[in-house]
Order: sequence, then structure tokens, then C-alpha cells
Amino acid sequence: MIRYMKFLMVAPLLLATLLSCDEKVSQKDLEEYKSIMDIRLGHLGNAIIMQGRLLDAFNLRNDRSDEDHFKEAEELIKGHISSFGEPEVLRNLKIPNSQKLRKIHFSLIESSELLIAATNALEDNAWLGGSVSFAERNLEKARFNFQTAVKDIYAIDDGSKVKPEMEYEEYDVGEVPDASEKLEK
Repeated sequence: MIRYMKFLMVAPLLLATLLSCDEKVSQKDLEEYKSIMDIRLGHLGNAIIMQGRLLDAFNLRNDRSDEDHFKEAEELIKGHISSFGEPEVLRNLKIPNSQKLRKIHFSLIESSELLIAATNALEDNAWLGGSVSFAERNLEKARFNFQTAVKDIYAIDDGSKVKPEMEYEEYDVGEVPDASEKLEK
């Protein structure tokens, strides 16, 4: 009976300790994952950068979005996303069996899906003259996932944190936001 009582007193502590410990990824698993994803991550990073620049260019001069350089940039982005891997291909990759690596991997798959949706939204809205805030939100989430994953995978400990996601406001077609309301006083 006393043993049972001791076990009941120690069990919650052991359980709490096990649940609170952040899973450590073995160096072997991490190196294996890096060998699978290293070049792919470069393509994802390039797609994110190019999509951001394309959105900036679109926001500056959306009337020129049907010009060849916009179309070429869209094709380059699609090429980088394809080189990173379509979501189904990424889901079927054999990655090390680590819960933490799987979580990172699924956030990268989400980034790929978000970039595909952002690219499609930008293409659609470029022709319609509408808002690109959906594409901006998707790009921002993809950037956050990517930077967080890279920081974890490559164990970057530079003391800085990943910039949090920005919130973009939705505007109707033709609506011009009043910038004076956004200025801090």
C-alpha cells in the first residue's frame, strides 16, 4: 500500500516532466533531414523573396501587371515552388521519425500551400484590379513558417527572434485607405 501511495505521489511529477520537456532531435536525424531538404529550402526561400518583391511591385504599379516581366516573375516563383516540392510530394517524403521534425516539415508543407494560393490570388487579382491582401497574408504566414523552420533546423542562435506575422487589412475594390488614421500621435 505504501509503495502504491509513493507511486501516486511521484507519477504526476514524472508525467509533468515528460510532457514539459521539448523533444530533442538527434544529430543524425537532423543531418538526414538537412540532406533531404537543404536545396529544397533554398528554393522555398527564393520563392518567398520573389513573391514579396512581386507583391511590392504590384502594389506600386498594378496597371503594369500584364507586362512580360510580371509574367516571368510569376513563372520563376512557380518554378521555385515546384523545385521545393508540391505539397503531396512533400507529404510522401521519407523523413526521420521525430515528432519535432514532423512538425517543422508540416509547417514547410503549409508554406508551400500558402505560396501556391498567394500566387494564384495575385494572378487573379492582377487581372481584376482587386485587393492582394489575401496573397500578402499567405506570404506573411509562409515567411514566418520558413524562418522559424530554418532557425530550428540549422540551430541558429543569434539571439534574435523571427519577426511576427503582420496583419493586413482588407479593402474593397477602388477603396483608398485613409493613411492619417494609421499614424501614431
